Amino acid sequence: MKAASRWNNNGNGTDEYGFSALPGGLGIGGGVFSNGGDYGAWWSASEYDSYNVYYSAMIVDREVAGWNDGDKGVLFSVRCLQD
Repeated sequence: MKAASRWNNNGNGTDEYGFSALPGGLGIGGGVFSNGGDYGAWWSASEYDSYNVYYSAMIVDREVAGWNDGDKGVLFSVRCLQD
């Protein structure tokens, strides 16, 4: 699922599923972003509760992605799809 380029430390993927996941990092408030090139996370459309929402994340040196729940105040990437 990782894009074939832009991941740090040879962490690029093969993009065999066509998702092209890019490592956009995350925003922690006040216009501060971190972990670009090393971390990518994408919000889902499903809420966990009124304060948290589900997201999927990938890390540069790991081969897996998983679903987590996180605070809506954190800034993650959004993946837009065209119908």
